[in-house]
Amino acid sequence: MNYKKILAAFASGAMIASMSLGISAHEAGKIDTMIENMTTEEKITQMIMPAFRTWQDEDGNQTNVTELNGELEALLERHGFAGVILFGQNTPYTESNVRLIDEIRKTGMADEGRPDLFIAVDQEGGTVSRLGQGCQFGGNMSLGAVNDTDVTKKAAGIIGSELKAIGYNVDFAPVVDVNNNPGNPVIGVRSFSDDPEMVVAHAVSFIEGLHENGIAAALKHFPGHGNTSTDSHTGLPLISSTYDELKKCEFIPFQASIDAGAEMVMTAHIQYPNIEKETYISKKTGEMINLPATLSKTIITDILRKDMGFDGIVVTDSMVMDAIREHFDALDAAKMAINAGVDILLMPYEINSSETIEEFEEYIDSLVEMTNKGDIDIEMINSAVRRIFELKEKQGLLDGGYGAADIEAVVKNAKETVGSAEHHAEEFEIAKKSITLLKNDDNTLPIKNNGEKTVILTAYDDELMSMKYGVDLLKSNGYLNSSTEVVIDTYKNMSDDELKDIVNGAKNVIIITELYGSSGLDPAGKSGVMFSKVDKLIENTHQNGGKAIVISCYLPYDTARFQNADAILAAWSMKGMSEDPRVSENGVKAYGPNMPAAIYLSFDCDEKPTGKLPLNIPKLTDNYEYSQEMLYERGYSISYSDPILGDANGDGKLDVLDAVYIARKLAQHNGDELPEIADFNKDNIVNISDAAAIARYLANAKRH
Repeated sequence: MNYKKILAAFASGAMIASMSLGISAHEAGKIDTMIENMTTEEKITQMIMPAFRTWQDEDGNQTNVTELNGELEALLERHGFAGVILFGQNTPYTESNVRLIDEIRKTGMADEGRPDLFIAVDQEGGTVSRLGQGCQFGGNMSLGAVNDTDVTKKAAGIIGSELKAIGYNVDFAPVVDVNNNPGNPVIGVRSFSDDPEMVVAHAVSFIEGLHENGIAAALKHFPGHGNTSTDSHTGLPLISSTYDELKKCEFIPFQASIDAGAEMVMTAHIQYPNIEKETYISKKTGEMINLPATLSKTIITDILRKDMGFDGIVVTDSMVMDAIREHFDALDAAKMAINAGVDILLMPYEINSSETIEEFEEYIDSLVEMTNKGDIDIEMINSAVRRIFELKEKQGLLDGGYGAADIEAVVKNAKETVGSAEHHAEEFEIAKKSITLLKNDDNTLPIKNNGEKTVILTAYDDELMSMKYGVDLLKSNGYLNSSTEVVIDTYKNMSDDELKDIVNGAKNVIIITELYGSSGLDPAGKSGVMFSKVDKLIENTHQNGGKAIVISCYLPYDTARFQNADAILAAWSMKGMSEDPRVSENGVKAYGPNMPAAIYLSFDCDEKPTGKLPLNIPKLTDNYEYSQEMLYERGYSISYSDPILGDANGDGKLDVLDAVYIARKLAQHNGDELPEIADFNKDNIVNISDAAAIARYLANAKRH
């Protein structure tokens, strides 16, 4: 199609259509004219967003796609896709990322005047972060632990500014799922909280941060993936919730985020048998299964569009995930998704070789034929293309004409913006604010700079740099001197004897734990081996007279598993460092800030953990299963004792003698109030009565 002629004809006097959402009547008329002149194939391909992570040549050699080859160029020249989604294989370095996007956009607009492309990425922050360089922060639950919406907006703003500098215009974020199932294997720390209202507050702030930097937001994963026990990447989940039940929880963040202007909603490949009754014979099992939300007209059109008023773009989760690929014929799945009200089919086909490109072309031809036969509703296609064009118009992508006359200037700006020292400094400060202290028996933390040996043990070798970085920061800031011995090692492959030897002579032993699923809690289970080693480390430390400190660096439910530790911190992210961020020839690689932040705050450094739990932590049964009783409730945290307070008689207990000591300290401060300390008898004089009340107050705070 000659888009340039159509646009020129319209500009000279085409019809003016009625107003469409968010655009003028003139723009709506232009869009209608473009759609009327498109072929069915052009409309179908405008509804597809492919990916090409890797490429296999004729000899079977596989490489990551960081620049377009001739066959990928030809594919993009032939078809006007909605856009392209990039992954970690495509994005190792900022400069190559900029140049790849530049190639994609110029090639994809080979037909002069063809609409520009959405360039999308999953940059949620934390666990799901694709950029090889830049800031990824600790993820949504880490932001939930900070629980300051201004901080969430700042983090999202930095993410948005880095994406914009590289050339992206769509972020498949934020996740607005409510993580109300501790056994969820795929959402977990990707969620802000298990409280829908808390998710609302942070999701809206995250969207604002993206929008202020010109990045469109896509809400994940409608109708809600937080209450599943199956990962849709590897299976087909089922949630038995009713419509009314979803309205009371899962729908709340989606509705608020839609009202806040989110441009896209990503669907979940989840069955809801109490909502969608239509079935399909699974090609894997031969059994009747309910249509998942991605293929459900009831869920997408009736609920999302009509009941919730969403008129933006509905994009599927990847159509090559096992939840779809293993159970549904690819063409049937595409047909049902489009007829259900989906606008963009995300990664409907694997594109990684010459053979798969040929198969993909056949897939497109088949969808065209199905549309011409009436199996796919052409009006649903027209509506989808219209919504895509409306967003492209708002983003300045509709008229095409992309040109990077000064690509070198773009590269220079991106390299100065992405992962800048200023951004990484903000990232680390936010990480420190998220660290949450849950247990601190006998003031185990903070570790004093008194020359006593401390051992830091992490699970995996690629996390050693994170530990070293945290310790080095303490040293450079004057909080650790050469007389304080710190040993850093990994425990994954240690024998029982080595687990004993490593803690020998240590006053403090910090152990990093990472829970990836509920099966890891049971030491008898296949994935419980690592936690069995942690059990032995805690036991060996206590036998040697030392203190054991557990830092939970992923799902926080393992904090209930190690209640025999003397102190417990939640750090929310297990992302490590592959190299020292202070020494790099090719720019700093992206890294997780939370691990070094937790190490930093474990020592006496004039700062304290201030995070609070953004979700409930249940107690475990004797079988290492989640109970209905809560160990730590949402909002819970404790803090280190104020430096001015002390254990007067050194017996590790808060008593009246300590209270008298506290009173004297308060008197020395001329009666100034300190945090959490008050004049209990209101006479503005610190006396024994006040001291006793302070002792009772502190003892009660210690118990809780």
